[in-house]
Amino acid sequence: MAIFTVLSFAISIVLTRRIEHHFTPIFQNMVRSHVGLITFLTISLAFGILFELFLLPIILMFMLMLSILFNVILGDTAYLYSQKILGPAKALAIGNISPFFTFLFAAVFLSRPITIQMILSGILIGVGVFIIIKGKESNEIGNIADITMQITLNEPELKEKISKDTIKTTKGLLWALFASISWAIGFAISDYSFNQANKILDLGILSTMLAMVVRFLFASVLLGSIAFIENQNKSFKSPPRNRSIWGVLILSSILSYSLGSIFFGEAVHLVGASIMSLISTAMPLFTIPFSYFINKETISKEGFIGVIFTILGVVLIVI
Repeated sequence: MAIFTVLSFAISIVLTRRIEHHFTPIFQNMVRSHVGLITFLTISLAFGILFELFLLPIILMFMLMLSILFNVILGDTAYLYSQKILGPAKALAIGNISPFFTFLFAAVFLSRPITIQMILSGILIGVGVFIIIKGKESNEIGNIADITMQITLNEPELKEKISKDTIKTTKGLLWALFASISWAIGFAISDYSFNQANKILDLGILSTMLAMVVRFLFASVLLGSIAFIENQNKSFKSPPRNRSIWGVLILSSILSYSLGSIFFGEAVHLVGASIMSLISTAMPLFTIPFSYFINKETISKEGFIGVIFTILGVVLIVI
């Protein structure tokens, strides 16, 4: 389930690269949340279990809302800010330390054990991801070097530029660190809330479906409100009318917030936050091949070596 979660989100991420210039991140997340809400409301109504929600304590509903707040609304938004400042390479490098925070929160608050196998897996996956992003970063640095060779600055201007870049980089690092911690908190809260929902409702996988109704209802209302404020402030980018672009957005929404959420909820319930967080760091393992087939993005030698390390890490945690 954890691997299927990452697979679904990886394909969704690759697809959204084709439409990222047509929709704002807030608008994309709002649409995805609405698709997720419609999906789980439909399933709950079809099985006649929707009113079982009233069996859940208010505090548990609040925990479910907090889980998606940290996972999606805070974590993903902070990552987007970090990526805008640092670029995808450094932002991903820092974001992928989230399993270590997850281990800490799960051990302290949920009494989850930290095993040698999990630590070794995290190291292998971390090395693999580091190799992948360093390969990408080298290419980016090479491109920047070609441009800066054509620019001559006097000493005061150079010092001022370095100072501004340092402040900007620090902000990017803080955003990435905040994203990493938010994801870790979200995983830990999801671990607790999904398990409690399953114990109370005792409906198997349908308990996860009902929990998702609470999560996406909250996300839809909150993101819809933010999108409305953006529109009022004239910062909202009008969505295109092209059907194919909308089709890509809807498909990516189904993959991430419908199928992906089902897999995510069950994975957290079955294997816990720590393992789910670990396997989520293997995202490049899935995004690289799909980026090649869908967006025609090629893989470097470093990327291939990184994928091998990542595969070993995933294999170690699942055997």
